[in-house]
Amino acid sequence: MTLPLVIAVVIAFGWAPGAALAQSSAPAMPGMTGPAMEHPPTAPPFYRERTFLVLVGAGLAGTGVLAYRLRRARQRRPAGAAGFVNEAVLVVDLVESTHLATHYGDAVAMRARNSLKDRTLAAAEGRGLAFAENTGDGLLMTFASVRGAVETAIALLEDLRDRAPDLAPGPPLAVRAGISYGEILLDERGARHSAAMNKACRLEALSREGFTQVAGAGEPDEIPERNRILLDEAAASELRGAGIPHRFAGFSSLKGFPGLHRVYEVRWETGA
Repeated sequence: MTLPLVIAVVIAFGWAPGAALAQSSAPAMPGMTGPAMEHPPTAPPFYRERTFLVLVGAGLAGTGVLAYRLRRARQRRPAGAAGFVNEAVLVVDLVESTHLATHYGDAVAMRARNSLKDRTLAAAEGRGLAFAENTGDGLLMTFASVRGAVETAIALLEDLRDRAPDLAPGPPLAVRAGISYGEILLDERGARHSAAMNKACRLEALSREGFTQVAGAGEPDEIPERNRILLDEAAASELRGAGIPHRFAGFSSLKGFPGLHRVYEVRWETGA
């Protein structure tokens, strides 16, 4: 039942009894002829007067309107901040997903996405996964530590190398990973909001052309376009002492972030 209909019913409920009462008359005495005996008029109880009933109905309608508006306001209110946490952000994404769909069909592209999702979540087990969100062609995840995020990315790439999923007639599945570290806003619903999340996305999508030569820093090293793990400076700093080999790859500009940023590459392949 809609709100206008409820208000109409309530007002009608308050109007009808009063109207009926105003139209009622004293009943005739049986067996009497001639003019009816006149009795002095008697005022009805206040709670049966039409004005009182109409006011009650209007009050109930006003209360209903107020309750309805309060409920809608609560539904529209954005979630408030529940606190801040320091977490590592890992973004993994399927390489050339559009090419897979246009050249080998949507079924092959869907198999690739599902395989990437399942294997990434399996690689994250026992490594401090705090949050995971589907990005369409990949996943955005947060971890309690940079080490947990890096080990997840390495386990995923090793799994894809050693047990490549069957995407025939498509090419082998290839991915890219970006990892950042920083403060993250945690809202009341458990969702994450942070510039660190955007930075991890920029690192994942970074191309060779995104690197900049800086005087005195030498030529930027070659960065693979696929099956790679890139870190921001904060993540690389947190990774020191973890025994995971990584190297400085060069300076890069990242869309939406001012200045140049140090970028590091994880040497995940055996013997690297």
